[in-house]
Amino acid sequence: MSLPHVEWRYVGSKSFASSTVASALDAIYSLGTTGSYADATSRVQGTNSAWNFTGNIFQSSSITEAVWCTPPGTNLQTILMAGSVINTPTGSAMAAPDTPATNRLLVNITKGSGKHNNWTLNPPITGGTTFGYWKAWTTVAGAGNAYLWESKESVAIILSTSTGTTYGFIAGAILDPESTEASEAESDGRLYGMATSGPIVIGTSFTTTDASVVSFLNTHSTLNDGAHYGVFTPGSSVLITLKLTQLLHTSSTTTFRTISGKFVRQIISAMKLNTPYSFMGRLRDIMYCTDGKTGQKLLDGATIIGHLFGSHTSTDNDQVMLEHS
Repeated sequence: MSLPHVEWRYVGSKSFASSTVASALDAIYSLGTTGSYADATSRVQGTNSAWNFTGNIFQSSSITEAVWCTPPGTNLQTILMAGSVINTPTGSAMAAPDTPATNRLLVNITKGSGKHNNWTLNPPITGGTTFGYWKAWTTVAGAGNAYLWESKESVAIILSTSTGTTYGFIAGAILDPESTEASEAESDGRLYGMATSGPIVIGTSFTTTDASVVSFLNTHSTLNDGAHYGVFTPGSSVLITLKLTQLLHTSSTTTFRTISGKFVRQIISAMKLNTPYSFMGRLRDIMYCTDGKTGQKLLDGATIIGHLFGSHTSTDNDQVMLEHS
């Protein structure tokens, strides 16, 4: 039986003028503590799809080094974003194959309830089961804009450059295994994990590139600084790395549409990266769709259908749709 719809919402975008992890984190925190969505509707943290950010920030000498958030409702998890020009996590706090580095945005997730300890330690969040850090952005990209989307059980963030190229991640209860078997799902029926771009620009054809070519939300890279994709093994801290079960033949803005000309949305599912290539589940309300621009809102009349998340903010390129309804 499928899990409940998670209702993705677009919080908005916030510029950051300095090419530092601290500046990017400050922009993310500003978005996470805002009281309204991009469409001007009210946003109350801890209700509906709005995650809790307020007070969840760590600074060293007034410089932000970590921001974390927890979901509304009873779903227990923490998503932690961190990094510094000076400090790095201990090696054991990283998830393989990534290694510690300065000047990178690092992302981590803890399943179960927890409390921030110290972002450089293992575990950085106590009381739950920690995934480990993967990289999602590099300061080499320069100043740009942070974009935040949130659902009842997941968060998605893009950091764009001045030219519109993008880096980012999606983290949380991202997979629906369509199963309640103990070997296939956590006790709450979910699979927790994340997909990160690494310190690499999200490719303009990530939904149509053959799975033998590693790319964001497509195939997990086994190399440090690559794009990564994985979930917790149910009931364990061991990670299962992933790749997609299928890709699009085309996502063209002009041709990949319905007969009446509407955007297409198509289920995305994932399998184990390695043999026996078991089916792992479908991404939760994250769909293949027609090419567009990151941050774009899709409407059916006055009804919000979803929001685009992907490879460029100003040019039509590969995107996925974060479904709202």
